Amino acid sequence: MRPGSLCTARRIGLAGVVMALLLAMLAPAALRAEPYLAVRTGAKCMACHVNPSGGGKRNEFGGAYAQTALAKERLDPTSALWSGQLNERFALGADLRATFQSVKVPGAKETLGFNPTRAQVYLEVQPIAKRLTFYLDERVAPGAATNREAWALLWLVDRSAYVKAGRMFVPFGLRIEDDSAFTRQVSGENFSASDDGIEGGLELGPWSASVSVTNGARGGAETNRGKLVSALASYVQPDWRFGLSGSANSNGTADRRVLAAFGGLRTGIVSWLASVVSAIEDETPFGRQRHWATLFEGNVEFAKGHNLKLTYENQDPDTHVPNDRRARYSAVWEVVPFQFTQLRLGARKNDGIPQNKPQNATEAFAQWHAFF
Repeated sequence: MRPGSLCTARRIGLAGVVMALLLAMLAPAALRAEPYLAVRTGAKCMACHVNPSGGGKRNEFGGAYAQTALAKERLDPTSALWSGQLNERFALGADLRATFQSVKVPGAKETLGFNPTRAQVYLEVQPIAKRLTFYLDERVAPGAATNREAWALLWLVDRSAYVKAGRMFVPFGLRIEDDSAFTRQVSGENFSASDDGIEGGLELGPWSASVSVTNGARGGAETNRGKLVSALASYVQPDWRFGLSGSANSNGTADRRVLAAFGGLRTGIVSWLASVVSAIEDETPFGRQRHWATLFEGNVEFAKGHNLKLTYENQDPDTHVPNDRRARYSAVWEVVPFQFTQLRLGARKNDGIPQNKPQNATEAFAQWHAFF
């Protein structure tokens, strides 16, 4: 981001953010969970997911895509595809990620071990087919089971608008799989940040828009009258897309405003993603704090079932503090050898201030992602 652009973003007050959220209601689909796939296919995320905002359980088309176009091959090519449908009203889904990781911090011994296994199960119930949906997303590992999402969604008859109420992930920016990404940290929107409230959305051709009003308590007890207002708008074309997000939250002691811009571009076998997030927090123990993060990523489909993900990230944790920026470089090979299985091998180099050794760690990991 250019210095002038960043200064402009910093001058945006609460009224400007709220106005942007209201305007977003007139405008577009979020790029969520593996957003490069949406760029690669030229589709909105709702094409593959039950949630119109993307992420979570896959619908029938998403299940078929994962078993055919995404997988290198099918182990049982003559059998019927299975998308978790139990019958026309009930469907199940699941994701499990088991990871072995190596971390080398300068001046310390390398650590090796298995990360806590992450697993979610999904339940979809449609009392009124294609119109009314009840949805549950439950984290069953690590630790005790916890609810991530629980909502009801009602579509208009032509599926051009919807309303959703319950516990949800609010609509904001690129919801990539890695919660440790700098853009996810700065925005505060990650897979542990579901909230209770209501969301409304529009689907008008290439345009999509969604706006939510939630407690802002992130699953905790609400203790004030302040609410988190979040919005996302995007315009999707077969080879490119662009979107804007904004959120404003007052918890009684501090105000927080976050803005984001993101986009995607497909050039041959490469699907590009870019995002910038800027946050302003008032009345913190250190006064007003401004911080921002960027992400630039290329995904190369060099063969069917294979994806090479190359990512560069940059973060300024506090614009008032000089020489505290961080960078991160990642390379991940993802292969889907057959349906319901993805294998990932990755390496990451962190580049932070020299005095903070963990900010300069080198990481490597191997992961099995099983899903349906």
